[in-house]
Amino acid sequence: MNDYYHPTDIYDDDAVYGAPPDEEGDDEDLYFSHQQHEQLNKEEVMVLGGVAVAEPPASQVDFNDPEIAALPRILLMGPRRGGKSSIQKVVFQKMSPHETLFRLEPTHTLERALVDHTPLCRFTIQDFPGDYYGEDLNDEEEAMALFGNKNTSLIFVVDAQDEPYDQCLQSFTTVVTRALNVNPNGITVEVFINKVDGELFLSDESKYDCRRDIMTQVTDELTDVGIPDGSLAIRYHLTSIYDHSIYEALSRVVQRLIPQLPVLENLLNVLTATCSMEKAYLFDVVSKLYISTDSGPVDTQSVELCSDMIDVVLDVSGIYGLSSGNDKASSDTTGEATTTAKLISQSAVDELEEEFIGAGSNSESSSSAYDRESASVIRLSNGIVLYLKEVDTMLALVCITRAENFSRRSLIDYNIACLKRALRSIVQPMQPSLQNGSSNNSNGPPLITVE
Repeated sequence: MNDYYHPTDIYDDDAVYGAPPDEEGDDEDLYFSHQQHEQLNKEEVMVLGGVAVAEPPASQVDFNDPEIAALPRILLMGPRRGGKSSIQKVVFQKMSPHETLFRLEPTHTLERALVDHTPLCRFTIQDFPGDYYGEDLNDEEEAMALFGNKNTSLIFVVDAQDEPYDQCLQSFTTVVTRALNVNPNGITVEVFINKVDGELFLSDESKYDCRRDIMTQVTDELTDVGIPDGSLAIRYHLTSIYDHSIYEALSRVVQRLIPQLPVLENLLNVLTATCSMEKAYLFDVVSKLYISTDSGPVDTQSVELCSDMIDVVLDVSGIYGLSSGNDKASSDTTGEATTTAKLISQSAVDELEEEFIGAGSNSESSSSAYDRESASVIRLSNGIVLYLKEVDTMLALVCITRAENFSRRSLIDYNIACLKRALRSIVQPMQPSLQNGSSNNSNGPPLITVE
């Protein structure tokens, strides 16, 4: 007799076995058999909008493939129990921060993962075992394979609760020196001062004091090995997996890996100026990292609001999203749930988008709670409006504007449609347009000013 699990119980150690579906109409596709559950445990499993999403494990990805090897890469290094694996699991695999206390084993071997949610944000992550800093690199070829990518970000994770930091920062100096000898121009260095959430860091002043001490020690260590102060731009981030600080820090890291970042920033500048918006962000829906924003100052609280809005859209879409077609018949024959999200009607706006960017692929998110129909409006009590709109595969535009500037929403939607066209021309610059049989104009239609 098979045992059955509901998909929302995949990560629950105390999950109660559900009854198997009967023969008369229970949705078989909402349950996993024991064998299917064991298979999912062998894969990277995420729950996105109430839908269990299984990604292929790293063992099925050929990291020696030239296309994947050429992608930007993030190297996670640092001392044991510094929180490197927890950061990766929480942000990119949606593990609960509390689960990292008892579900994660120490990392003994190199773990690699491919992040490929949206065409504008593709990179690999390499999580190294604790206290590994490339000591076994026997020749220049091996060092080049590790640090030689032209677009590499080295993240050194420091446990803020593990004082003193002398030995840890000496190791940091060693790995930075080794990386700069191999790749002096193509590598960026970030320091994550992690776990600033304990009793030692109840006030912001204590966090800033910790960061200042580490910055001073790093500067002294690098000067001692011949790297003068100011010659290497190192950014320091105070992080914790229990709040939004880790998402803010990784967003800034990922932005430096995107070659099209200046173009994206310029597009958002034009959009915010034309539509009189306060702020605009492009979010990777899966990881909730913002990959670009306009040139205005970034407010951490507003970013957190936008991130929470994405959670709301995915959760509500997963529960109340409309099923495509005859979902009852198709689920009986294929056993696959096809949930789509449509929170608000688009009517004429959809016709406008289809005119300029085409109908798009109907199957791109057929089993996801987030698709090309996804949109949401949240009005705050202080007169601010949050507006979310899908702009590409697993990519959302979240705008912050005032209520009086949101009154002419149809024009805002028109301008967002122009932005979508521009984004697609960035991703596929050589793809010809099918509209009227003419060639694709990367400039797209002119934006209309919202007054």
